Amino acid sequence: MKGFSEGRQDQGCPKNKALFVLVAVILVSAWTLLSSIDLIDFNLHRNSSDSIALHEQDLSTLPSSHHQPPLGHGNNNDISNNNLNDSPALNPTPLEPATTFLDPNTKYFSFMPFGGLTNQFMAVQTATYIAFKLNRTLLLPPIISNSHDHKNTHQRWSQYMDLPKLTTLTGIRVLEWEQVRPLSSAQRQVGLDQALTSTHLVGPYHSETEEWASVAENITCQIVCGYGRPDLDINFSAQNFMFHFLLRPVYVDPLPPKAGARTFDYDNKIPGALVLVEDLLDRYSDFDDRLPEEIARGKPNMLFLSNTFKVKSAEYGGIFWKVVGQHIHFEPKMMEYATLRINEEIQADRNIEILPNDDLEEVETTEDERQNPISEDGTTVTNIQAPPTRIPYIAVHLRRGDIWQKCRDRAIESCVLPMEHYVDAVERAREYASKSLGLLSHLPVIVTTDTTSEDDIQKIEELGWHRLDHAKYGTTEVWGTFGPAMVDSAILAHADVLVGSEASTMSRIAGLRQRGWYNRKSFFPKYDSAKMKSRRRETVRRRLEKE
Repeated sequence: MKGFSEGRQDQGCPKNKALFVLVAVILVSAWTLLSSIDLIDFNLHRNSSDSIALHEQDLSTLPSSHHQPPLGHGNNNDISNNNLNDSPALNPTPLEPATTFLDPNTKYFSFMPFGGLTNQFMAVQTATYIAFKLNRTLLLPPIISNSHDHKNTHQRWSQYMDLPKLTTLTGIRVLEWEQVRPLSSAQRQVGLDQALTSTHLVGPYHSETEEWASVAENITCQIVCGYGRPDLDINFSAQNFMFHFLLRPVYVDPLPPKAGARTFDYDNKIPGALVLVEDLLDRYSDFDDRLPEEIARGKPNMLFLSNTFKVKSAEYGGIFWKVVGQHIHFEPKMMEYATLRINEEIQADRNIEILPNDDLEEVETTEDERQNPISEDGTTVTNIQAPPTRIPYIAVHLRRGDIWQKCRDRAIESCVLPMEHYVDAVERAREYASKSLGLLSHLPVIVTTDTTSEDDIQKIEELGWHRLDHAKYGTTEVWGTFGPAMVDSAILAHADVLVGSEASTMSRIAGLRQRGWYNRKSFFPKYDSAKMKSRRRETVRRRLEKE
């Protein structure tokens, strides 16, 4: 066995060596080939578009500045270490300045918004009257967030109000800033960021960011009621509007009074201020501040005021409402939505009265006559259909929240009234509905309110009244940020009887709509302790007689 083994080893040695050499050669060749392929693949990746390489990287490991570089700035130094400096996605082209598209042969009128939602509506009403009297096309700012909500957003009035109907009824031409000054998403974001940056700053319009200044456009603004003077602040809503639309106001003093013009005893003593519409119309009846060369370049004829909310009329009787305000109606879809919500809330009540839904406010017009409202998040509301029936109701506007601020010069009880005052007013409203309107004597009650008081909410439930909960219905998701307040306004305006809060502007406007649209009486409880006691005694007496 030993000899056999030794013999086999001796005979196989040369063959094993040759096989070893062959295998080594093959391995070396294979390694060289694979290395070449890897090198080629590496070079291919280095020469390929970095945008392709981005798909193979975990972007969450990159600093946040690499996800969203400053708008208009390609900060290559920050991203070169990640081989991303050539990526077009992370190096956007510089933003173009915003542009306003206006017809140089058309006379326009616009203004800055003022205050909260209802004050902004009143400013729109006054501005519409001014545009009507000056025969100018109204360029309407949107509803804008104010100092109360800080949501830093805006929505078009046409989403809630029927502007084509306004034009049909009055002949006033109406455009919105979104139509004539379209902004890209990047430009819009710059405006929102600028507004957020300046939210808590105090003083005149100021503090422009570099991005905002690079795309903003100057606009000449006539000072009204002192708003816009260098030493005075402008309203929070006005500032947000200018920031959002990338407009830089250049303030100028108002035109001097015309020779022989009427003079008025101004409440506001700021020199040169305009506080009465009659004076304003006299001064700006033929306004055109363009130079010949500007006209040749196509500059539009624009009258832009720093304020219309403070502009009043020397005439009594609500001239703004009579001429234009009563013709600013709600969108039919808004009314349809409000009617649906009301029916859902009170349909379970006992002995309710159900009538055909023949409200003219819900009659659809053709597509050519109206715009389809679109919510803030892009959700269309055109699929909302008016219910065939409606349930008569009393609407109570229980204004709480910041209303106490309007009571600085009077007793708080006269502004934020106790619930008992509203209970008494509802009883009178039910009696009025029965005797004057021919409706059931015990109409259900819908409460629109901003109260957060648990006592108020408990009292509403105990009374069997219905509090409209917009969170439950997702009103904001359908109609946007200002949707709940606008739906409340529609419910108040179209109630069979309104019980309002006297200190609330929203209630007063709803009362005007009730009288102007339906010729109905509204009830506004007032603080009068002696009278209230007498009414309560009379109410108790009537109830005892019925029993």
